[in-house]
Amino acid sequence: MNTLEGIDLCKSCGRALTETEMERLREISSRLNLRSDDALWPLLAAMEYQRVYYETLPEKIANASREVMDNITSVANKVTAASQAKLTESVVKEAHYLARTTNYAQITTMVFFSVVGVLLFGSLMFWAGHQIGAKVTMPLPEFMCMPSGWLISGCSAMGGLFCLYETVKKLFVEESGWWKYAIVAFLLLFIAVQALKMAL
Repeated sequence: MNTLEGIDLCKSCGRALTETEMERLREISSRLNLRSDDALWPLLAAMEYQRVYYETLPEKIANASREVMDNITSVANKVTAASQAKLTESVVKEAHYLARTTNYAQITTMVFFSVVGVLLFGSLMFWAGHQIGAKVTMPLPEFMCMPSGWLISGCSAMGGLFCLYETVKKLFVEESGWWKYAIVAFLLLFIAVQALKMAL
């Protein structure tokens, strides 16, 4: 029990006093010449209680604020992480979709062009080799009557129709890049018609 000259300060303050607080009350007692039965003791005890309460109040507020900020930060981090995960997943899905769509159209067009190009190049090389070997000039349309002419015409027609479909789709759905497919469609259909004329 904390006492000062027979006074129960623990009961007056509501808790045990520290040695520093006891020393301060002794100094006040000696300066004011207070007796143990003086009426100022309850007032001093109440003031000491208020002083200690308000001294520790900023620390309590700081601890509570720190706890609130930690909770807010934790929640914000969780929400941010969840949002970033959803955004990343959405971006990846959209990128895969666009990549599949773009690659599908471009790769198919490139395949048609490659097949037509290889067939044309092969036919021209065969025509040139025949003329050199046989030493006879033969018109190119006669060589186009072979299966390569029909293949060139068929592949060009399919490629042109595919590019025409992509042109219409981009024109009415995506509204961008349609003119590139329109040019390729026109070129392939032109080759198809010319090859067909030679093959007939």
